[in-house]
Amino acid sequence: MPAITYADFSGGLDRRLPINVQEASRLWVLRNAYITLGKRVQKRPAIDIVSNSLTGSVGLKVVNDRLTVFTAKASGFTPPPGVSKIELDLYNPYGIGYAQLTDVVYAEQFQGFPYVVGYYFTKYTGPSGFAVDGYTFRHSYVDGNPSTLITDSNCPHTRAVTKAASRIFAIADEVVRYSAAGAARDWTTASDAGFLPTSLQQDTSSGARAVGGYADKLVVFFAENAQIWTVAVDPSANAFVKRIDGVGCYLPQSLATFANDLIFLSPFGFRSMTQQAQTDRIDDNDVGVAIDKLVVPDIDGSLPAAGVADQVFGQWIPQLGQYWAIFNMGTYSKAWVYTYSRSSKIACWSEYTFPIIITAATTRGGEVFMRTAGELYKLSTEVFVDQLQTGLGDTPIPVEVQMAFQDAKQPGVAKQFFGADYVVEGSPSVSFKYDPRDLDKEGVSMTIPGDTRPGEVQGVEMVCSSIAPVFRHAADEDFSLSAMSLYYNSLGLTR
Repeated sequence: MPAITYADFSGGLDRRLPINVQEASRLWVLRNAYITLGKRVQKRPAIDIVSNSLTGSVGLKVVNDRLTVFTAKASGFTPPPGVSKIELDLYNPYGIGYAQLTDVVYAEQFQGFPYVVGYYFTKYTGPSGFAVDGYTFRHSYVDGNPSTLITDSNCPHTRAVTKAASRIFAIADEVVRYSAAGAARDWTTASDAGFLPTSLQQDTSSGARAVGGYADKLVVFFAENAQIWTVAVDPSANAFVKRIDGVGCYLPQSLATFANDLIFLSPFGFRSMTQQAQTDRIDDNDVGVAIDKLVVPDIDGSLPAAGVADQVFGQWIPQLGQYWAIFNMGTYSKAWVYTYSRSSKIACWSEYTFPIIITAATTRGGEVFMRTAGELYKLSTEVFVDQLQTGLGDTPIPVEVQMAFQDAKQPGVAKQFFGADYVVEGSPSVSFKYDPRDLDKEGVSMTIPGDTRPGEVQGVEMVCSSIAPVFRHAADEDFSLSAMSLYYNSLGLTR
């Protein structure tokens, strides 16, 4: 009997083409699930609470192989078991008034000590009664000095920072400054510390927005383009390589390095810089074009959480083979997830939603951790609903998988769909959309009792020229979708 079979979901979430002309391997909706290396759909891991004792600290990084949070000196904060703390000096440009450490956007070991970029809120009320307040970044080096704050006047104290060629690089408006080799506090010594003259390669006067690196190259992002530089321990060997127009970034925390790629969020969606082995050059590669139509509205609609520097931050999670870009959507967090495996030929997107406001995330020892203002969570495959703070109860994970319309290469031919077989784990519901012009037209859902192939064919009862299955799942159990077949009889032309 004729059938439409879905057995390869390697295309992942893809909105490049209209819903009625997509391939069967590409999905119109992939929410709270991802594509495995076996090219099946798998429910995302749940979040499981580890501690509700993080109030009074900010940030979450791995320093010296330990989960680490950050506080102001003499804050009195005691970290929970398994978590360390780093104390930073408060920064107050007014000398008097109020200052608070509200976020940490960068923390890396440099010459054996943590180099940290803190985000501070400061407030001062003058004699006339006018209040002056605002947020500012400040660099610190936790090397045992009486003050952690870097006081060199040439240190830019900006949010966009990276480590390369035994130095710290940081954007400074139209240039990129760097420290002396191996000396994080020294941004002044001639012929050692200095800057990359990035403004000389620009047509406009807009400043640099982000900086990142991989291999022996440094990428400097502007609003509408990027520059590639070679950097070395000997600053005289620093050299401009090329400029790439039309690909910029103004969200430096979205950058992440993996598999010889540097992925980032541009105003138009996710993009990456790829090193081509044969030609030894870097070109722009539009990895995120499949979901541009979905991501751009989120860029405009997301806002930083209270006291957090950016509304989006990225993280490469090696144990999952995934890049996460986490957005604060106001009442919940959303992650756009890129699953990548060169050997399995997987490079696809999915969308996760979380019922918490995630302010930081990191990985350690094969586990993924994330935090809110007061709680610490980890990803878990041992539970199947999100385990929130005690007293709030468990929260179901709403999985939705919608396929594109398929017509068995017979457009305009009416078909009587009478049965289906499913290869699933768990008990999802399935329904069918039958009119690509109106996606609200959808049949009645039914529950699938696991793998149906050994038993009877499951009824469908739908007459249409093309059909789009929709799977939904929210139960406290695992869920995966490996394959399905829709059986039909051809009824002839509909017009």
